[in-house]
Amino acid sequence: MTVEIIAVSSHNEMRAFNAFPRAVYRNSFKAPSFPAIKSSNQQFTDPLFGRVTAQPFLVVRNGRVTGRIAASVHQACPDEKTGFFGYFESLNDPVAAAALVKAAARWLSARGISRMIGPVDLTPHERLGLLVEGFKGFHQPGMPYNPPYYADLLTLSGLETEINLYAYHCDLRRPLPDRLIRVASRAGRIKNLRFREINFNDLNGEGEVFSQIHNGSMNGGWGFVPLTPGEGEAIWQKVKRFCDPSLALAAEIGGNPAGLCLTLYPSKKTFFSNPAGQSTARLAVLAVLPQYRFKGLEAALVLECVRRARSKGILFIELSQVAENNQMMNRIIQNMGCVKRDRIYRIYRSGAGACTEI
Repeated sequence: MTVEIIAVSSHNEMRAFNAFPRAVYRNSFKAPSFPAIKSSNQQFTDPLFGRVTAQPFLVVRNGRVTGRIAASVHQACPDEKTGFFGYFESLNDPVAAAALVKAAARWLSARGISRMIGPVDLTPHERLGLLVEGFKGFHQPGMPYNPPYYADLLTLSGLETEINLYAYHCDLRRPLPDRLIRVASRAGRIKNLRFREINFNDLNGEGEVFSQIHNGSMNGGWGFVPLTPGEGEAIWQKVKRFCDPSLALAAEIGGNPAGLCLTLYPSKKTFFSNPAGQSTARLAVLAVLPQYRFKGLEAALVLECVRRARSKGILFIELSQVAENNQMMNRIIQNMGCVKRDRIYRIYRSGAGACTEI
């Protein structure tokens, strides 16, 4: 039987879009809702999406919603021909899933976009990737989760692998290797180096720091989209409720930003406690400006993060998401000695010319 694609435009259609994931997960997982939009001008209320244009879609079979997707364009994306798809959820229905992917690709193609990648929820600074390995066990809040059959749906829809993102599991009950400690000790030679906690009472200033470090350290890496200071502030505002300030660290040299280490661990530990009651946190950002690399600063930030985490009784840290082609970061993590890679998230891309051929 045929399926119908609906370009979401009304309040009721948006309610259906946000409610649909319950048909997939029941009460086991809460998928994110599409961000609120100002009805007067169709702009997002969240400043993080101020440079994003997007269109959500539903697919309906026999009067029943069977899936959703959203296509988006980010004005600051370095590749002006690349767009995103995200918020993908579907019943195990290859025809419906393919119709969703085609709808997103056509919407992007109509805007001059010839390359589609995802899942990316509007911007790479939000949720991204499809879980393809490591379904069991505790999953950190905000990290992608989906049924295993999603990978088959996207592959059958004609999408190919763009890149894999890794998640590592670090057991803090084990000692860190001497090599990591030796490398971190090099940072002691850096004149006027200090670590400080992020000041959540000055999110405007910290947004400037976030954007400066992100834009300076991530430029050229996979998925890079530059941040404005306002967008950096919006990110701090989002993570504030999941962040113990003592685990959000900025490195400064001579009073100037040099690096950042952000570990998510909220005060309400029940959100980040696994069923066995063992506390776990997530190291989500580790970035150092290029001029300060190879001086032990990355290792020193990791070491300080581990020291502080242990003092709070944290037993495990997840380090994610690390792009498979980020050789330096993968090497730093693997040299910690007490880690194992336990999850893989996959980004897909449309095949050559797929956006225009569909």
